[in-house]
Amino acid sequence: TYDVLREENAMLGRVVRSMQSSLESQACTVRRLERQLKASLAKEEREAQELQSFVQRTEWSLQLMTQRALEAESNVEKLKQEIFILQGELESSKVENENLRAGQTTDLAAVKHIIDFALQNLRKIITGANWSIRQLASGAESLHFAAEVLKSTGKISEV
Repeated sequence: TYDVLREENAMLGRVVRSMQSSLESQACTVRRLERQLKASLAKEEREAQELQSFVQRTEWSLQLMTQRALEAESNVEKLKQEIFILQGELESSKVENENLRAGQTTDLAAVKHIIDFALQNLRKIITGANWSIRQLASGAESLHFAAEVLKSTGKISEV
């Protein structure tokens, strides 16, 4: 009986040591997993902050581009009005020119001055219109880019 108890005691000692070894191994695994989890959470938090920062920058860019587009549209409207006025002046100058050719007396210097003035204003308007068109095109490209970025951001968020 004593030998049986001793063998049983030895076996139980081996089982205890085996369990202690297993527990130590599991404790190491738990600590390692905890470190990995903390690192993963920190990484996710950094990524979330970066994404938030990116979204804020994109929103700011969109607001700026929208403001620029509105200003460009306003300039286009003003330029359209100026073109309309200058077209009227040009028509008037054409009529005066035709009258001169028909032999009616009109001050040739005044007509030349009016035509020069109309051409000068027309050049300014054309230059301004070209600038506004470039601004609108640039704003449209920027808005398209921002839309693509937001679309990508949406896909990233879904992932």
